[in-house]
Amino acid sequence: MQPIEAHRHDKAADAVHEGRPVEARFVRGGGKGRTLLSILVVSTSVTALLLIGLLVFWNIMAGDPDREAKQKIADAAQFSQTVPRS
Repeated sequence: MQPIEAHRHDKAADAVHEGRPVEARFVRGGGKGRTLLSILVVSTSVTALLLIGLLVFWNIMAGDPDREAKQKIADAAQFSQTVPRS
């Protein structure tokens, strides 16, 4: 990968040694290409999808696979009956 301007570092170093202000185009670290916002949007989207996937997985696995539906209904019916007050 060839730099856009081959002697950028030399120009910035010369300005520092001579006590002149360094031009912003010589000291900027970022190059042209993807913006930071696009990287943040993509990474946030991937993280959200992963968390949603884990939530769905945990909710599916949270059911008790050992009990049958009839047993669950019978257990729930015991607790749904109202108790008369004395």
